[in-house]
Amino acid sequence: MIAMKTAFAYWENRIAPVFDTARDLLLVESEGERITREERQPLADEPPLARTLRLVELGVETLVCGAISRALQEMLLTYGIRVQGFVAGDLHEVVRAWLEGKMNQEVFAMPGCLGRGGHGRWSADKENIMQGRGRNTGAGGGQGQGAGRRQGQGMGQGAGQGMGQGMGQGMAGRGRRGGALAGGPAGACVCPKCGHQQSHERGHPCVEQACPQCGTSLVRS
Repeated sequence: MIAMKTAFAYWENRIAPVFDTARDLLLVESEGERITREERQPLADEPPLARTLRLVELGVETLVCGAISRALQEMLLTYGIRVQGFVAGDLHEVVRAWLEGKMNQEVFAMPGCLGRGGHGRWSADKENIMQGRGRNTGAGGGQGQGAGRRQGQGMGQGAGQGMGQGMGQGMAGRGRRGGALAGGPAGACVCPKCGHQQSHERGHPCVEQACPQCGTSLVRS
């Protein structure tokens, strides 16, 4: 049985609404459906690259999180960390569902995000991982099969070329501001504090809008 280390980004014992601003991780080492070790680790408010390298340092193989910016997700994929994004729910219920291969349930999808994080095929992906297959295929977080192809090509051709390919495609062409602040006409604006989500409107950057529920500046998902 292959041992795995999965990181769950959380806030007040629920999956954190936005990984880009999450401050805490629950690290779960498991074999099949059995947890062999749990550990909580803080996350500093750092740029995407530093946040990615922190997960690499912790030995994380898979990240389960809420909303995540495209640039940060592609950076994680480039470093070989699989991403299951746009997840919502009680932290311990999500951990149990992940271990049992039941993450495709709608109850664990952020409102309006069913399918963006690969919920429909995640159980099969986890089964392949546990059997040692498809470890560099990439999964979800709004990128779908395109992100998987980029990850497979990047890791297969070496870290240097993968870094250029993944980050080049992930950080270029995302609008005037790039990354989580732009990302093209589609997508959504998410509150990193309370999880409120609303459609993104062209010409109105998320960061310049306040959450109607708590007043916090929104971020782009």
